[in-house]
Amino acid sequence: MRLKIRNFAKILQADIEIDGITIIAGNNNIGKSTIGKILDAVFNATYNIDEKMKNARISSLAGRLCNDIENSKDKMQIYRRHFPRRYYQEFAANLLDNEKERQEDICKEFEKKLFPADEDQETNFAQMVHERLEENEQISDKTFSKAIYTSYFSEVFHEQINSIFVPDRSAQIELTIKEKKIGLTFENNECIEEQRDIIISNSSLYIDDPFVLDEMNYNSLFGISELPIHKKNILQKLMQREEKAVEEKAFSDLLIANKLEEIMQIINQVAAGEITKKQKYVYTLDEDSSKEIDVASLSTGLKAFVILKQLLLNGNLQDKDVIVLDEPEIHLHPEWQMLYAEVIVLLQKKYNFHIVVTTHSAHFLEALELYSKKYKTSARCNYYLANFQEEGAVFENVTGNISKIYKQMVNPTLLLSNLREELETEDDEL
Repeated sequence: MRLKIRNFAKILQADIEIDGITIIAGNNNIGKSTIGKILDAVFNATYNIDEKMKNARISSLAGRLCNDIENSKDKMQIYRRHFPRRYYQEFAANLLDNEKERQEDICKEFEKKLFPADEDQETNFAQMVHERLEENEQISDKTFSKAIYTSYFSEVFHEQINSIFVPDRSAQIELTIKEKKIGLTFENNECIEEQRDIIISNSSLYIDDPFVLDEMNYNSLFGISELPIHKKNILQKLMQREEKAVEEKAFSDLLIANKLEEIMQIINQVAAGEITKKQKYVYTLDEDSSKEIDVASLSTGLKAFVILKQLLLNGNLQDKDVIVLDEPEIHLHPEWQMLYAEVIVLLQKKYNFHIVVTTHSAHFLEALELYSKKYKTSARCNYYLANFQEEGAVFENVTGNISKIYKQMVNPTLLLSNLREELETEDDEL
């Protein structure tokens, strides 16, 4: 999988290979996180997009027809029985699934349900349905999909999509999977061109904040509509276990247990318990299930491990999904950074995930490098270093020369070493 980016926000140029674990390093505020956000947005905006567009058309048509019928001058003659929303949904779906000739028959059948059979009166029902169908069909799938990409990217990037340095240039994204492409072009923060040769059947998660765990109880009461879209995605997967029949669940649990055994041994060194839902979401200690802690009260570092553990236990991740981890080390003790890095490497190996990690920690970077060697996955690791130029950030593939990243990270340590020497010299002079 390859991601090509041109003139997007702070990024001038990036050509990123994503095949296993992709590590992106660089100074703060240079655009490292933008790479992962773009990948996440492309995947989630495209995920089942055709089905989502179809369902949106059905819901819109059903809602408008329902309102039209309820507010029509003939409403007093409507057959006096309650019509649930699903009747209108089924009617709208039936209309959109059939050609015009069949639509007329479907319309007549539904009209008979609405009006008493013994009343011979003329209504404008057929004309009303025809007008709503025309209105629906005037918006092409191409126009609709471009609007979806505009909306999704605008929410993720706060309507700052085009280059902040050269705003009159088109922003371009091209995701290539097995030589098939998704291509998006933006001008004035709006998607003006869309090419889509791929059906995306895998989802993506963008994890940048362990405190998303705190929202589980708050948003189970008040909803998640006010949260950023990437946090909504995480919460939905944290709070929903995949529904399966008893036999299917038993077999699935055995498969997961076999695949996760090695990973859970590492995670359980830090987070032996798990999240359960009682009156609220709590973290129960493994050694004593009667001891419960509100998930919001867990330490920040522990939350980072608990999030990964719960996502895996819920069965909401599948092979080849995308996971973006934005500077996951910042809340972790150096020892836990090593464990977290080992978990990342094993997750990729066991699930064939596409994982993107941004970091500015030499310790965490080295842990990823060494564990990928230990588990023989080095060939599926790619390293990039962001450097700033006049018109934006450029990302250099340094997989064959990782020392470039370490050199940039070590420079602040050398400055501290020089400062220490200066201070010691001053003390000696005193």
